[in-house]
Amino acid sequence: MKRVNDLIDHPEFQRHLEKTEEMERERKFCKHGFEHGLAVARIAHAYLLEKGTKPEREVVYAAGLLHDIGRWLEYETGKDHALASAELARPILAACGFSGSEIGIIEQGIREHRLHGQPGLSALGEALALADDWARDCRSCTARADCYKFGDSMLRITY
Repeated sequence: MKRVNDLIDHPEFQRHLEKTEEMERERKFCKHGFEHGLAVARIAHAYLLEKGTKPEREVVYAAGLLHDIGRWLEYETGKDHALASAELARPILAACGFSGSEIGIIEQGIREHRLHGQPGLSALGEALALADDWARDCRSCTARADCYKFGDSMLRITY
């Protein structure tokens, strides 16, 4: 997991997390920091293993950690954070030694992570979309009555 650890230590990754944290300081709903990204990575990897695929662990973890790094751009400019995150991920991934084909797979998964339930998603995109919901702790959330994502299924542990 050397490349994933290099990604975590990468100054641009850290900067994007800090900018999102700053923009979400007063947010009452789920936040999109490191813990969320790591939970999404772990759940997506477990999901893909259970589906019988042989996911490249570093690819899945990189995608999970990077899927929301463009959140601050959405807050600042209105640009879809899935698209922004995919764009911001490319130079970080290249600097950490991911190949061009791996970067393409990761970028596609990140772009698709908001398309839950839509046909034609890549395996990674589907896994990230599901894991993004399953990683949320709705059971103890004080804002769930106001949350557009909340549904009774969010109270069930799936992974």
